[in-house]
Amino acid sequence: MKTHGKLLALSTAALIAAAPMASFAQEAVNGAEIINEQALDENATIADNAMKVQNLTTLIAAVQAAGLADELMGEGPYTLFAPTNEAFDALPQGAVEELLKPENREMLQDVINAHLIEGEFTPQMIDDLLVSDDTSEAVAIPANVQVDYDNNTVTLTTVSGDPIRVEKGTGEELVLRDAAGNIVTTLAKDIEQSNGVMYFVDGVLMPVS
Repeated sequence: MKTHGKLLALSTAALIAAAPMASFAQEAVNGAEIINEQALDENATIADNAMKVQNLTTLIAAVQAAGLADELMGEGPYTLFAPTNEAFDALPQGAVEELLKPENREMLQDVINAHLIEGEFTPQMIDDLLVSDDTSEAVAIPANVQVDYDNNTVTLTTVSGDPIRVEKGTGEELVLRDAAGNIVTTLAKDIEQSNGVMYFVDGVLMPVS
């Protein structure tokens, strides 16, 4: 699926953060409240749980408009980096409304799929992938993963075909950088689901492929 050039205009200079290739971790914005988090059920799907979180309503509206709800209820496993309402609010004015228009459905699908990875990538899995490849503890690297042992980063390829570089933060958080240069941070510990794992993030990742 190709992203229209129109989408790239949504990733403005205000959203793009320049950072050294060797390290891009920032101080986390952990502590942001995830409203109704106590209602989450590890036996429910990613989509079912996301619908219970009061500050994921924009994401849910986008998933439904993109026709991807069934995918997030599927067998998986998947990893979803779920932008909060505040993350969508930080986009340029009118960007969300533009994406939700029926004529921009393919574009919206690209944006949602830029947050979705096939496979279950918990923090422990990220740690395991970063184990030096010359030790007996090294794990098999999935086809949609690249590991940079020198810079201590893992690159995950999303369903949209775009790379997300993942680096451990200063605490339990993960710091993510998309191909457009946007940097976002996980806001809380990963949430296990029946079909994968979900993280809440403080920004929107942009597809460029």
